[in-house]
Amino acid sequence: MRDLIAAFSGAARRRMTDAGWRKRAGDIYSLELGDGFHAWLGLNRASKHVPLKINPVVGLHYDPVERLLVELLGKPMRFSATIARPVGYLTPSHSFLQLRVAAKIDAEPVAEELVALVNDYGLPFARRHADPDSLTAAIAAGGKVPNPDRARLLLPALQFLQGRKAEARASVAAGLDHFPDSCAGPAAAQYHRFAAVFTARAERTSELS
Repeated sequence: MRDLIAAFSGAARRRMTDAGWRKRAGDIYSLELGDGFHAWLGLNRASKHVPLKINPVVGLHYDPVERLLVELLGKPMRFSATIARPVGYLTPSHSFLQLRVAAKIDAEPVAEELVALVNDYGLPFARRHADPDSLTAAIAAGGKVPNPDRARLLLPALQFLQGRKAEARASVAAGLDHFPDSCAGPAAAQYHRFAAVFTARAERTSELS
């Protein structure tokens, strides 16, 4: 299996970087779109048994909101997808899709298929949401952030960056309703920390504006 992983990883890297994408840590690639937006690609691998199976996930990373969350949560910066979808669900079949590498000879054609999928479906998805209003609307509508707890952080942060402070406060209040004081667990604790820091930041900004 290691030889299949190495063959595909090498082929994917060559194809993606030739297409202008930047290789990030792990199996993540990005392409700058401007104004802080980056198209995003993550390659999830199922490598326990031959064939090697790859599930490409495509999305969009928005630097300003990701940096604001890092600042508010006090966590190290990761090049995360702000929104993302498995590429198969963006195709006409709208179904789960896995690329398969059964032998080393398959690596190059499968990498070529990956680039075609990204060009045909991933980039249009990213570009369609590469403005603050479209991104905020997508997150508010749900379904494009794999982790709902993260969506509850992203939405008020985006609204705050757009100057929509009343909406941002309402989104934080909705998050606190979801995680009342009686709610235990790391997600609830993180949200309460976020809400406290966010509220203080919003109040300071209001005083200065």
